[in-house]
Amino acid sequence: MKQLVEKICEFLEKGEPLAVATILTRSGSAPRTAGTKMIIRSNGEISGTIGGGLVEARAQQTAADIFATRQSRRFAFDMTGARADTMDMICGGKVEILLEYIDAGEENKTVFAAWLEALNAGRESMLITPLPEEGCNHFASRCLLYADATCFGPAPLPQEIRQELLSATRNSRYPTLIEFSQGVFFVEPSHAPATLFLFGAGHVSRPTALLASMVGFNTVVLDDRAQFANRQRFPKADDIRVVPSFDDCMAGLDIDSSSYLVIISRGHRHDQSLLRQAVQTGAGYIGMIGSRGKRDKIYANLLSDGVPGETLEKVYAPVGMAIKADTPEEIAVSIVGELIRVRAELHNNEA
Repeated sequence: MKQLVEKICEFLEKGEPLAVATILTRSGSAPRTAGTKMIIRSNGEISGTIGGGLVEARAQQTAADIFATRQSRRFAFDMTGARADTMDMICGGKVEILLEYIDAGEENKTVFAAWLEALNAGRESMLITPLPEEGCNHFASRCLLYADATCFGPAPLPQEIRQELLSATRNSRYPTLIEFSQGVFFVEPSHAPATLFLFGAGHVSRPTALLASMVGFNTVVLDDRAQFANRQRFPKADDIRVVPSFDDCMAGLDIDSSSYLVIISRGHRHDQSLLRQAVQTGAGYIGMIGSRGKRDKIYANLLSDGVPGETLEKVYAPVGMAIKADTPEEIAVSIVGELIRVRAELHNNEA
């Protein structure tokens, strides 16, 4: 999401109007979830995807009318039944698309810039887009609603609507349509991204940090070697820390249930120390690299030192999905794949 919002801000700052396609609702096995966005420029170039195929092609074709009329539209696309069979659409499902015309005026620039700032800062917020009534293509101004009920935008929402929106979307992590007597609103929550702590800055850590950043994790890399933990090796990491030692290195970290800890240091002794620390935190995910034999030895040592067995049962070890990974890059794919799966499961449980 953040990358798409960055793109929108970039184009608007250049004075370029855009058409932005957003999936409003989805049913069945449609390929992408509600809130997925795709930017369409006036020259036909796109950024992002709403699933490819005929849905995306329809959005691109409709964008020409959006630029010509400067009016936003909603349309439904049915990928089920006989019509879908004749068009070789095997995914199935139905999607409703909002195709917005976003001019490069100051109002849109400031609202999207504020949204990007909230995303970068991890500030809880919601982009509120009022949708038109049936047969009307006039859209009220969008705005940004923060968790404390303050509102930013050219036409701030009335206080009672703010409270209703906040109550209706409490704990929601996914975009949704909310209908009140005052109108229909498309609400896109923005939550603080999960933080991935990589303990170790070796060969596996480099591609893991890059991939994790690409899929929306804040990445923090820690090592006791400055020649490994540096910006040249980790250009996309959000934070890089050279620690005096791996012993007691988690004491000053802001670790909570939205934190993911991956232990990929250079030796068994360091991994054992790190795992001892990790299981005492409230991290939502703890993973440790290595063979099952290494894991069993470390577990036996920790159990003999009084670490409860139930805490070790929650550790993902060996870390990563079982895809027969071999190279550092393949191992990174397996690790990040597991992080994505666990993140999705945690979000579904919270919803």
